[in-house]
Amino acid sequence: MKTLETLVNNTFSGDPVRFRPCAFFDERLDCIRVIARDCSVVEERVNDRVTVLIDSYFPQPGRKRYVGFTIKGATHFCKQHGWDTVRSIGMAEFLDALLASSPEIVVQWFIDIVAKPLVQEEKIEQVELPHGIPQAS
Repeated sequence: MKTLETLVNNTFSGDPVRFRPCAFFDERLDCIRVIARDCSVVEERVNDRVTVLIDSYFPQPGRKRYVGFTIKGATHFCKQHGWDTVRSIGMAEFLDALLASSPEIVVQWFIDIVAKPLVQEEKIEQVELPHGIPQAS
């Protein structure tokens, strides 16, 4: 029988994984997540599809306020745009499609002020998709 100490040591042994900015499909929650910094966040809804992630401890010198965003309904969004799941989606293509499908002024603001600068500064070039999203017909 393993002790709690053994389980904890086994879990946390090895090299720590360093965070890197990323964009990925969260299959369980059916959303696309873009995360630029590993920190505590507050989520603020922009509209029914877009949520922006805000650093909980802003303002601090040299830190950006916006640290990521989430796009809900990712499966439908990908099918709607005919994206095939054997390749990743370029971030520019993804943001252009988001604006085309949600042309409200608040989404335009979000893309111009939050999303584009964030992905450019953090060099997030693509969204990785799982192979489980059915192809659009």
